[in-house]
Amino acid sequence: MSRDHTRRPLIDNLHDYNLDVSDEEDAFYAQDEGDYLIHPKWRTIITKTSNRIPRRLQRYFVIYALAAIVFFVSWRVYIGPQIAAYKKEQADMDLAAQMVPIKSVPPGFTDLIQVKDLESEHLPKGKGRLVVVGDVHGCRKELEKLLEKVGFEQGADHLVLTGDIVAKGPDSPGVVDLASKLGASCVRGNHEDKVLLAIQQSTDYHDPSIPRPDVEVVDRSTDEEAEVSSLGINDPTLLKLSKSFSKSQLAYLRSCPVILRVGKVGRLHNVAVVHAGLVPDVPLEDQDPFQVMNMRTIDLQTLLPSETRKYTMWEKYWNHQQKNKPEEERMTVIYGHDRKRGKNIKEFSMGLDSGCVSGGRLTAMVIEEDGKYDFSHVGCKGYV
Repeated sequence: MSRDHTRRPLIDNLHDYNLDVSDEEDAFYAQDEGDYLIHPKWRTIITKTSNRIPRRLQRYFVIYALAAIVFFVSWRVYIGPQIAAYKKEQADMDLAAQMVPIKSVPPGFTDLIQVKDLESEHLPKGKGRLVVVGDVHGCRKELEKLLEKVGFEQGADHLVLTGDIVAKGPDSPGVVDLASKLGASCVRGNHEDKVLLAIQQSTDYHDPSIPRPDVEVVDRSTDEEAEVSSLGINDPTLLKLSKSFSKSQLAYLRSCPVILRVGKVGRLHNVAVVHAGLVPDVPLEDQDPFQVMNMRTIDLQTLLPSETRKYTMWEKYWNHQQKNKPEEERMTVIYGHDRKRGKNIKEFSMGLDSGCVSGGRLTAMVIEEDGKYDFSHVGCKGYV
């Protein structure tokens, strides 16, 4: 088979394109009319109009247009619903304010002090200050560091503890000893309450001839907050902790009231210290002691407090109510208990539990005679 040495030029293999148009002419880059998404007539109008607008203004227009789109989407998805929820909550609180709160009957425990007034000698005077510290939970070293940091002077300053000074941490008896040594005031927290109830159950009530008060032991094993059920009254860890205290240390814990009424301090409104919270418009003497030591939210439909997070945060409703009261009737609450919300400062409520025992911080609120206050804290090692 012979090889054909006669070959056609490669140019002859090309299709018959129109090669008369130079790539230097506009027609070379032109599109067919069918390729336009916008009709050529309108495209020409848009092009002529845009050419009259400076490029800087064109860029601003694009930026503003994108910003408007982002704002519109944000409003529909997040901002709008948030505003609607806020308005509804305000309306619910206004409606709840018209209700009459349910008064509770404090249990007749012989070792439970409902309300105690802070002695006038402990109020801040001159250079003397009131130092209020959040949940210590057995962290004695951190408490000592915090007092050193604020320059605490025994005899001039007065220490107030917001409860839960025991349990979880490494040295609960040591914290009680330090508080007693410094002459500190303390309110009864839910952990002090459990310790004292455990002591009662293991000693006072072993004799069947001694009448036992009706103590409600609630099973909270399914509660959303693990710490609520971290120490049950029959928990071996709690019983071991309870037995680690001396009689004098237990006596100090029993002397801590559920509510410490401080009174007016300078520009601060009537001050009260509790562990968890208070229900607005209920006299201190009529507050439910269990909820004062445990509450986190309040049901605006019933005005009943709850230790869960199902309802409106109690301090939100508290501040709403205080703003609507006459100046002389307003009250400021200093509390601890809610480490998840941490340091939570509002106009009429001061939350100081910043999670020391779990590796957070130990916080102090330092109050001067004129009511001015500042905050100080130290880092914590973390034990749970």
